Amino acid sequence: MNKLNKERFAFLKQPTFILFLVFVALNVFFALSTPRFFKLSNYMNMVKQSTMIMIVGCGATFLMMTEHLDLSVGSNLALTSIIYTFLVVFGIPGLGIAPLPLLTAGIIVIIIGAVIGVLNGLLVTKFGFESFIATLGMMYIGRGLALAVVGGNSIRSGFPENFGVLGNDKVLGIPYLFIFVIAAIVIFTVLHKKTLLGKHSVAIGGNKNAAFFSGINPKKIVMTLYIITGALAAVAGILTASRLEHGDPRTGTGFEFTVLVAVLLGGTPLSGGKGTIIGTVIGAMIITVLGNGLNAMDILKFWQIVFKGIILIGAIVLHSQMREKRRMTVVNAGTRS
Repeated sequence: MNKLNKERFAFLKQPTFILFLVFVALNVFFALSTPRFFKLSNYMNMVKQSTMIMIVGCGATFLMMTEHLDLSVGSNLALTSIIYTFLVVFGIPGLGIAPLPLLTAGIIVIIIGAVIGVLNGLLVTKFGFESFIATLGMMYIGRGLALAVVGGNSIRSGFPENFGVLGNDKVLGIPYLFIFVIAAIVIFTVLHKKTLLGKHSVAIGGNKNAAFFSGINPKKIVMTLYIITGALAAVAGILTASRLEHGDPRTGTGFEFTVLVAVLLGGTPLSGGKGTIIGTVIGAMIITVLGNGLNAMDILKFWQIVFKGIILIGAIVLHSQMREKRRMTVVNAGTRS
């Protein structure tokens, strides 16, 4: 009977459930701390804020499961966002091309985002760069290009009438942004649980050499994941431009680290080998609630950055301790046998 009860309530010890309890506790704390927090309009705003983190976080989770990072997603978002707005407002003046339809411009920038992913993948898989160094370099390149496209200026007028639909409107009472994020969560959860891409990603992070000798091509998987993550960053760039209804080359500054914190909080360690999409989603929600709640309490911006840094360090320390605990459990089990 005791064993049955333990199995029945085992979910209470799962990291994802504990993370969810942290999310609930934060909501209760801020709801009691300030009346500005617990409002439907505020929650709808937080959904919009967290959407980009969740969408890009889906790709970043897969990458981190293979023990790789992408620090270029913020500048990718900025570059594709500003190119998207430029194309729909000005077209391509040098070629005499008039302003492009939203769909055409969207397809072009998603391809650009995927190309950034290809470049990241090549630096890591073909030229042997550490993912941190390769994507850090691409982060600076992307940000510089975003500023160069518009000379450091923003684009704030001349948009077509339906430019802000995806970022602000609803269908059947459901925000388009919410539809996008639910689609991403479902697709990547299925990819993780039911496809070879998900299983191979976990295997590569667990033991790259063992994965290779079992017939998995780590370089091909990693390249695929960089392309997917780059394309997702471009999708986030389009949605960001639509939501804000302007283009700014400074958009997404620090976004890469916000995504990193969300993925780490969600249970995907830097060492790879495991991770969950739902965990990343809850991690994104925690970051969004924390930032929104601190704003509602009029906590200064620089202190909010300090809190994010503390959370990042705490998540890394927690994962390190959990990894060491699992290692000792395996060692002790081997010793007893």
